Amino acid sequence: MIVGIRLYKKKKKNYLKNTDRRIDIGPAGRNLFISKDKQMQDRSARRIHGVMRAVSVLGILVVVTGLGLFIFGYLIPYFHSEFSVGEEEPGVSENSMSSGWESSIPLYNSMGLPVYEDEISLFVINSEKPVGADYIPDTVKVNEVQVQEKIADAVRLLVSAAKSDGLALNFSKGYVSYENQAVLFDKKVEELQKEQGLTVVMARSEAQQFVPMAGQCDDQSGMCVTVSGDPETFPDSQTYSWLKNNMGKYGFVFRYPADKEDATGHIADYTVLRYVGSVHAEAMQQRSMCLEEYISYLNSQ
Repeated sequence: MIVGIRLYKKKKKNYLKNTDRRIDIGPAGRNLFISKDKQMQDRSARRIHGVMRAVSVLGILVVVTGLGLFIFGYLIPYFHSEFSVGEEEPGVSENSMSSGWESSIPLYNSMGLPVYEDEISLFVINSEKPVGADYIPDTVKVNEVQVQEKIADAVRLLVSAAKSDGLALNFSKGYVSYENQAVLFDKKVEELQKEQGLTVVMARSEAQQFVPMAGQCDDQSGMCVTVSGDPETFPDSQTYSWLKNNMGKYGFVFRYPADKEDATGHIADYTVLRYVGSVHAEAMQQRSMCLEEYISYLNSQ
């Protein structure tokens, strides 16, 4: 029995030895056997490529979004300002010199109005900051008066808003040249001489409270407009109430408010509106300041 088992094992061993042959499957066959490491590397590479594609798509979306914001938030308002609604008639600046303001592309507020630097919005002409006859700003005609071209759109929007509320906002005066201001001043001096019997010196001193001398009047800046109406009764009008509640949104304030004569050097006159920009207009109204007081306040900060 034992001998038989040994013979069986020996035959099986010889059989396995004789049948153990290595098969050469060649290069093409060997390529079929890919290791697990290689498969994992391929999967990792595919993941990385997927992430890179996602990042690329996200980057493109960011660029497109930024470009859209730039076009709609910057370029369109800019070209709207350059080609604004309504015909602009040439102002008195055909042979004028520049006002000294550097032309720059402004920013825009939520109402589409340009936001200028303080050197423009708070530029003022008065007895302490006079100008010569050679100061002539660039102006355009809006509602039958000349105004500084930089505030033309603000004036149009102000008039349009008043019209929407049933008010006709008309102007009797806008930009005044140095020569015309001299004529207005001399006329007031003569009027005071005749009506009150004042000497020339006294009449000139008194006249400046009503009509500033040439080179000292803010009308020459082109940043002011005078509403048609009697200055004495205007504060009782519906137009005055509307302006008081709404004009600040469009960047305007009353140039010569009551109880500010010491600061402005001018009697109270609520018919004269002055453009300063919506931010400064709101600040001035909150502090109950006239333009001279507000400029001094800013300079002290």
